[in-house]
Amino acid sequence: MDSKTYHHKNLKNELIKTGIQIVNEQGVNSLSLRKVAQACGVSHAAPYSHFKNKDELLIEMQKYVTEQLYECLKNAYENTELSDSPEAIFNIGKAYISFFIEYPEYYSFLFTQPCLNIDLSASGEETDFEPYRYYKEKAYLVYQNEGMSAERIKYGVIAMWAKVHGIASIASMKGIKKDFEWEDVLDKILIE
Repeated sequence: MDSKTYHHKNLKNELIKTGIQIVNEQGVNSLSLRKVAQACGVSHAAPYSHFKNKDELLIEMQKYVTEQLYECLKNAYENTELSDSPEAIFNIGKAYISFFIEYPEYYSFLFTQPCLNIDLSASGEETDFEPYRYYKEKAYLVYQNEGMSAERIKYGVIAMWAKVHGIASIASMKGIKKDFEWEDVLDKILIE
């Protein structure tokens, strides 16, 4: 048994990250607790101290990525000099794209999960995808303060989400050829 990960205090996170890698490379049907344990260099029983079965591992994998993305968006908003400003919403968009540029495997994993719920309606629900709900709440707050109508905000929020989500999708794809660095052009792309 390899001790590099087994005795590591973050075994659960290592199992989750390895599971995401396996799903992205081999598909969800190839995922098993045994395969994840083997890839992490731990005993076949080790994952069972964190997950009951493959389904629970998949849920935790989705939860892990969602929490990481949520924290990234929240930090971008809260670290904007003028919070509750259009710049803060812009920074959420940049953070969303940058997150998936840094972790392209998270994009392909997260948005292929059947239990992901994104509510585009103005109200939203508690079960909604937390990063989108956070963005939507902040965008409504900011643009109401700017005096925009409810209808303009509703469709503007969807349009902005579609733009950043689309750019993140492209940026996280394999085989994309470009003559620029995403970080260098995000401001230009998002403003247009």
